Amino acid sequence: MLNALEVMGIAIVAGLAAGRLAERISVPSVAGYVVVGVLLGESVFGVFNATVLDRMGIVGDLALGIIAFSIGGELEWRVVRRLARSLFPIVLLEAFGAMVAVTGAVWWLTADPPLALVLGAISAATAPAATIMVVRELRASGVLTRTLMAVVGIDDAIALVLYGVGSAMAKAMLTGGAEVSWTAVGAAAGWEIGGALALGAAAGLAVGPLLSRLDSREHVLSLAVGALVGIAGVAEWLDFSPLLANMTFGVLLINIAPISTRALVEDVSLLGAPILIGFFVLAGAHLRVDLLPALGLLGLVYLLARMAGKVSGAWLGAVLSGADPQVRRNIGLGLLSQVGIAIGLSLVVANEFSAYGEAGRRLAVTVINVLLATTVVTEVVGPWLTRQALIRAGEAGRMDEEPRRTVP
Repeated sequence: MLNALEVMGIAIVAGLAAGRLAERISVPSVAGYVVVGVLLGESVFGVFNATVLDRMGIVGDLALGIIAFSIGGELEWRVVRRLARSLFPIVLLEAFGAMVAVTGAVWWLTADPPLALVLGAISAATAPAATIMVVRELRASGVLTRTLMAVVGIDDAIALVLYGVGSAMAKAMLTGGAEVSWTAVGAAAGWEIGGALALGAAAGLAVGPLLSRLDSREHVLSLAVGALVGIAGVAEWLDFSPLLANMTFGVLLINIAPISTRALVEDVSLLGAPILIGFFVLAGAHLRVDLLPALGLLGLVYLLARMAGKVSGAWLGAVLSGADPQVRRNIGLGLLSQVGIAIGLSLVVANEFSAYGEAGRRLAVTVINVLLATTVVTEVVGPWLTRQALIRAGEAGRMDEEPRRTVP
């Protein structure tokens, strides 16, 4: 049987090769990581079996901490304030629209409230990498392009909060059974989310001032990563959300640290790149191909409900914010890709809900398989629809025109 180091080495090298191949055919590299993980998993070639995957939990913890910290590191107060009036209605309504639509549809189909809440919360996430790839490929520029880039930039932060609420409610339901009370649900959600925000804020306030006293970039990076790992450990011990805690830590550092925190966020992302490759490969290895026929209807309902919620919510938000007509007509089509944080959250579900008895384990298996299977679809359809939206708005190729406009 492979040991943990061998597993991680194979995952990183195979994932890197698959990611580069995916980029050559204009598919996001993350999709390549997931696909090669599926091939290496027990359902296909069996290189990574369930026993091996169970020993790799620390990889997921590290990767998710890096992802959450990086998301928080993008949320500068000055940027958020500038975008709040025009973009927040779009972001909030497209995220809540997906959550409400998926939760309602899955609840109706399965009569399983915890499953519906978890899938609904995760459905709010969007994949910024796929959107950025299409924009660069088309060399697009304009009001729709700027709005789309801003929306996907803060979308995942909202998705983390929604997941914190949905997962806490689902856990309370699994624990309380038929006698669960909404007071208990609210208390559980408040503890998990409020505690995470407090922990991340406290860590940021403590670590931020210390960073300026360190005399090298390596020492700054070491302190930040050490704090990031420690936050995840404390959050897990106290039943807080590690994702929200590390996102809050990133938010505090980017806004209060008396150093170039932007460079620190980039350093953390660079350091974590191989860990993230291995993480997504291992995530793909969890896919149970034998369960896909039974989950076909659920996957279809999830896809259609998420699409309807995203498109209608984004349109309504654009109308309420008085956005440009091109934004109102096209913004929803650019928000359908789902990978990255969504797959990360599916592994969080696998780790957290397995402790909640047979019902929790069944929920975890269903969630991770639905999300991994539908990711293959969204990573093909999503970028194509984003491309059509930008072309329909007349913004393809306009990046090349901008310098000419400045010439007398």
